[in-house]
Amino acid sequence: MTASAAPREPTSVDVLRQPPPDGELEAPVLVLGIGNELLGDDGVGVVAARQLQQPAIPGVDVLDGGTLGLMLMPYLAGRHAVLIIDAVSTEHGRPGDVVVLADGDVRRGHGVRATAHDIGLVDALAATELAGCAPRHVALVGIVPESITDRWGLSALIDSRLDVLVAVARSVLTTWKVKVPGHA
Repeated sequence: MTASAAPREPTSVDVLRQPPPDGELEAPVLVLGIGNELLGDDGVGVVAARQLQQPAIPGVDVLDGGTLGLMLMPYLAGRHAVLIIDAVSTEHGRPGDVVVLADGDVRRGHGVRATAHDIGLVDALAATELAGCAPRHVALVGIVPESITDRWGLSALIDSRLDVLVAVARSVLTTWKVKVPGHA
């Protein structure tokens, strides 16, 4: 995939919002794609978040969080639920392994080795706790990267696992009672 062939994608501050379904959620759910597409597999969270929103999911905002870290706090505050999609490193993980962490493990950064943007994200979640506006539910769906290098695009392995990553993310959304088109 080349940068010139891609349609305009949301920037790190664009939020694509669909109206929430009547009476089902207290506040919209946020899907937050994290990473840097200029660093190969590090950008998988952003790529997966874009793929997840096709078709749009009512009541779900999708944000390209890039590497904003702590600056994501305003987008996290007051949410019913936040689903983070990112490249992650685990102690025993192999490239292509999909990892799911929930609530306390995400908020404390447990289970994965943090990158610079993940540390800022944990701080942003902690700041929402201190401010009394933390999301009720937080989950991280991640994939162990094969290669984080200076290049545009995912490695062949991670690209081949993208559908699995997105399917797991959709499953997490359904546990939050989100009606995901095409997902049972």
